[in-house]
Amino acid sequence: MARMVRKQIVIDPAQERALEAHAKALGVSQSALIRQAIDALLRDAEEQERRRDAWEFLKSEFDRADREGWGSGGRRWTREELHERGGPSRH
Repeated sequence: MARMVRKQIVIDPAQERALEAHAKALGVSQSALIRQAIDALLRDAEEQERRRDAWEFLKSEFDRADREGWGSGGRRWTREELHERGGPSRH
């Protein structure tokens, strides 16, 4: 195990009881349980950042597709307009 750094934290009594109970139930020390919780928090934060980056990329591609008319075959009419007018206009 890597060198450990000692930290002092302040938690409320309910957190202390829960920490003690969970550590005992899992058969680990309270310190080990806190380290596991920190690792899980950091993994979750990294995953959220990856998801946010992926969404921003997709959103930018959707916006670009909309601007460039991808998938429309160059059409600028909507299905609703087609039904309202009886067909696309031929400009």
